[in-house]
Amino acid sequence: MPAKPRWHANVARIRQTVSRLSTPFLDRPTIERLFGVKARQANNLMRSLGGYRVGPAALISREDLLLQLDNLAGPRGYAAEATRKSRVVEELEALRTGPRPRRVAPLPRPTHRRSLPSGVSLLAPGQMTILFSSPEDLLSRILGLAQAASANFAAFAAALDSGQELDPPSAPVQRATEAPENRCETRTEV
Repeated sequence: MPAKPRWHANVARIRQTVSRLSTPFLDRPTIERLFGVKARQANNLMRSLGGYRVGPAALISREDLLLQLDNLAGPRGYAAEATRKSRVVEELEALRTGPRPRRVAPLPRPTHRRSLPSGVSLLAPGQMTILFSSPEDLLSRILGLAQAASANFAAFAAALDSGQELDPPSAPVQRATEAPENRCETRTEV
């Protein structure tokens, strides 16, 4: 969208000045002074506002100019622009004086992470046991294993190489009287 001319904000003042004039026609130098433009811009302005040439001079009827200024100041012209600008200023002021967002401290980084998820244990280097009770539980343990590997690969790799976890598994220890869970032993030679 092209920039608005500088005189656009002064349409009300220009209209008031034109309405006080007693001459029926305005020439180019008068338009220059009223609108604050130079000769070429005044000629273009007069042409766009309904002016005409009389010999070497360019003229515009005072009544025609007042009608054109009323159109410019109408609901889609200067008045709408002034309303929009005041709304923008009000919104910016409300944002500036409104409550500031609260700063939230970041969560502390965990200092100690398990290298393997619960229910997954290493029997020896290259041997892993996954305890599960349903196919969904098995898949969740495998997903936890993949997440543990991606979260801290160095600790994960160290646990696999040494055959020991950083933390003992948090799976419940089975007693002889308890019914055994489904047990899947996955042996992976590394």
